Amino acid sequence: MRPAQLKAFHAVATWGGFSRAAKKLGLSQPAVSDHVRKLEETYGVQLFIRAQKSVSLTALGRQLFVLSEKIAGAEAEARDLLSRARGLKEGQLTIGADAAVHVLPLLSRFQDKYPGMNLKVVSGNSDTLLSRLEAFDIDFAVIGRKVSSAIFETRLLSSSGLAAFVSEGHPLSGKARVTFSQLVATPLVLREKGSATRQLFEDALAARNLAPVRAVEVEGREAAREAVVQGLGAGIVSRSEFQADERLTMIEIDGWQAEMSEWLVCLKSRAGLHMTAALLELVDES
Repeated sequence: MRPAQLKAFHAVATWGGFSRAAKKLGLSQPAVSDHVRKLEETYGVQLFIRAQKSVSLTALGRQLFVLSEKIAGAEAEARDLLSRARGLKEGQLTIGADAAVHVLPLLSRFQDKYPGMNLKVVSGNSDTLLSRLEAFDIDFAVIGRKVSSAIFETRLLSSSGLAAFVSEGHPLSGKARVTFSQLVATPLVLREKGSATRQLFEDALAARNLAPVRAVEVEGREAAREAVVQGLGAGIVSRSEFQADERLTMIEIDGWQAEMSEWLVCLKSRAGLHMTAALLELVDES
């Protein structure tokens, strides 16, 4: 068994398909397929059930995935050991964030303290980032909700209220405050499923037995903002994330006391690793 074959298997199992695994590994899809095929042929086993548009693990594949996750974790520990030996003079810390604004001040302090460390920030919604964290694809996630799973270590970074925002010329643009009923009577721009902002808003609507007359679903924070700018509807945003723009107006929503809290999350099994612990310590010192 070659390490590249097991790594390809682990990526396909983690991301649920050969094309997504290839993208994450920076390889071509045929190369990933070839690695997995050779692994299966070497041992005369089947690790995946291949359908036209999806793949799923066989019973043996699920057993191997448990082991490959442990190996991925061991690799991370090995990298940490070597980085610790260098006193964090080199290495890379990867942070996934729905909105980088919440973590940039912390990363600036980290960079000042450990100037030799490379920092990489990737984007995604809360659900996606937690999945990447469990797959050892990132070191930290910054998400808009607290997770209660025992496998995660969490730290509160910030909290902020939520509001609506609309483009100039929108029917609600002249108002300082609106009710939920007024808001859902106009088209809305909502983030994709898995967005903490969307979940808080939908929970508020459900509690009031309300539903939007029409909603446009847009993936990504910047895309949602641009959709509002283009007049597709009213959006929902954390006040701390709203950027002043003459094309946009923020509007308070009557009776909504919900807050968006941003949490720094890592795997508890990796919280003691030197690079991980160094960032957690900076949060605890704040």
